[in-house]
Amino acid sequence: MAASIAERASGREVYERLRRSLRPRSDEYVVLVAAEKDGNPYAVLAAIILSQNTSDKNSIRAYLRLRERLGRVTPEKVLELPEEELVELIRPAGLPRGKARALREAAKRILEKGGERYLVEAPPEELRRFLLSIPGVGKKTADVFLSFYRKAPVFAVDTHALRIAKRWGLVGEKAGYDEASKALLEFFGPELAEEAHRLIIALGRRYCRARSPRCTECPLRDICPYAEKQQEQAGTATRDAAKA
Repeated sequence: MAASIAERASGREVYERLRRSLRPRSDEYVVLVAAEKDGNPYAVLAAIILSQNTSDKNSIRAYLRLRERLGRVTPEKVLELPEEELVELIRPAGLPRGKARALREAAKRILEKGGERYLVEAPPEELRRFLLSIPGVGKKTADVFLSFYRKAPVFAVDTHALRIAKRWGLVGEKAGYDEASKALLEFFGPELAEEAHRLIIALGRRYCRARSPRCTECPLRDICPYAEKQQEQAGTATRDAAKA
């Protein structure tokens, strides 16, 4: 069995390699767009909700349409919008009706808690429970918000992160969200977790793809157990073809 990446490099070393090689731009991530354009906690949460089950390109388009209509994305302004108009504005993000309900329910519950200040001041564990109680908000959405906006020691896991954690040997093939989140947080450490999450997304998009991964071009190819396995399989296939 191939060694895990943790036996070959530290989380800091992997992080530095990814940061030098990938250099993701702020306009590639909807959460960074929301933070730059508005910066208030509800705007960031709304952006994360819009990003569910779609690309950042689509969610950024939806966010900017909503922002252009409202001027600034706040819970008060979202609730003032007719629901059908909200649905149409965010349609580029996909699943517009479900996301509109989540945006409105989040806005309503935040205001019931006294406003956006609650998102800033509530203890992280309490805030995570609150966010998860909102229909349409799951673990990844809650953890992205906690990691990005509150700098809480959590590691958000999307499909890229789960796939890569398995390929790196940090978790087994049957691991789910919680196990992968814990393993990635331990590997990178709380201080690197938030940016490491975005770097892993970039790695998954460019190299460590679900299908046809580009292992030979990956910046981690010399320390990644999955890349090693792919190389061994390619070598075996070449030898078998030569014998045929």
